[in-house]
Amino acid sequence: MRTPRTLLCCSVLWLLSSGCAGSSAAMREDAPGAEAGEPSTQAAVQAPAAPVETPAHEPPGYGYTKEDPIKVGGGPDGEHEYLHHLRGPEGQRLRYNRRGSCCGFKDPSLPFGGGMLDMYEVTYEGLEKPVILFLDMYRREEPRAPSGFRLD
Repeated sequence: MRTPRTLLCCSVLWLLSSGCAGSSAAMREDAPGAEAGEPSTQAAVQAPAAPVETPAHEPPGYGYTKEDPIKVGGGPDGEHEYLHHLRGPEGQRLRYNRRGSCCGFKDPSLPFGGGMLDMYEVTYEGLEKPVILFLDMYRREEPRAPSGFRLD
């Protein structure tokens, strides 16, 4: 019989290992035939160890603010799958880099009563400057594309 303490310890270990799996940040150039999880031939860029400040220069709206993140669920794999299907407005493949975690939130429905959002710097060919998108790997709602993007 599993005790609540055993379940809590297992949950903590799972959460810690999931966070570590999603913390490697590599700027990826998606080439035709490249999969979302494949490493780039470019040098890896390490994510900052400490949470990153929320940038104030992004346009307001779905995915661009901590108040209205893209709720992909599924942990780090859910974030990568979403970003793999996200495209520029003309179908351009994305390059993205996980910038770190920010913006702790409370949610009593989650195992630890809350979580943090992940910030991804995203760009594609023709985009003047990269944008920051906020993703929630804990909660899921049917994802949609932020303004200036589309889902394929």
